Amino acid sequence: MRIECRKIFALGAALLSLGLAGCQGGNTSSAPAETSVQVQQFNKIQDLDGKRIGLQAGTNMDSTVLAVLPNVQFRNYKSYSDLVDALKDGKIDAIPGDEPVMMEMCAKDDRLKMLDGYLETFDFGYAFAKTDEGQKLCDEFSEYLDEIRSNGELNKLKDKWMGADESAKVTEDYTQLPATNGSLVMVTEGDYAPFNYFKDGKLTGYDIDIAINFCKEKGYALQVNTIEFSKVLDTVSSGSADFAGAGITITEERAEQVLFSSPNYSGGVSLVVLDH
Repeated sequence: MRIECRKIFALGAALLSLGLAGCQGGNTSSAPAETSVQVQQFNKIQDLDGKRIGLQAGTNMDSTVLAVLPNVQFRNYKSYSDLVDALKDGKIDAIPGDEPVMMEMCAKDDRLKMLDGYLETFDFGYAFAKTDEGQKLCDEFSEYLDEIRSNGELNKLKDKWMGADESAKVTEDYTQLPATNGSLVMVTEGDYAPFNYFKDGKLTGYDIDIAINFCKEKGYALQVNTIEFSKVLDTVSSGSADFAGAGITITEERAEQVLFSSPNYSGGVSLVVLDH
């Protein structure tokens, strides 16, 4: 991994320019109470420079976007569901996100389209506390990921969760796994399909499926809690959860706070805009 302008009365234009003047050069604000305006047509990534980009709070997408589009204006929202609503309402011009998530988003709504090309490439991983126990669990999880990567099982899970067959996208009930070697608490977001989301009222997704299979093989019972993405790493680093799987990009900055497993997914960041 996107322009026909409506004529605006002079007074309206002046008010709008005043409202946006403090947001130039990548400034970030909380979810705004601005009036929606008619959106423009975008066909390539560079069309978005200087435009309004929606961000999910707690992600590192601001630096990713600024590296390619240095003059954008940011708006913060709690979830990707909120971002989609803001895009449709004309409050933002584009949403950056990980390619599989953007593909899933566009597949579910024909008003959206994903622009060609990547803003950057990335690796996802599971996060663990920087403690002796956290290091031990992180090593065990990394060994498991390396094993299923080598034997092809990881690719099968990618095909399952990132393919078109919705009937295949199910996870088994993890609430009754035997605690042969203890119990683990995982935190995730639950609003980031296909990695972690609710389907028919049940938490599911690529991150969840891998964690379930790991716990089954290693003899752990599993409890999964959903929280806002912005709180995920703090929850793990404080010891309130054993690990997190929430489509978390591995970065040097985050690695100062938590331990990361071997990557469970590698891809790129794309931009989604409205399709006209």
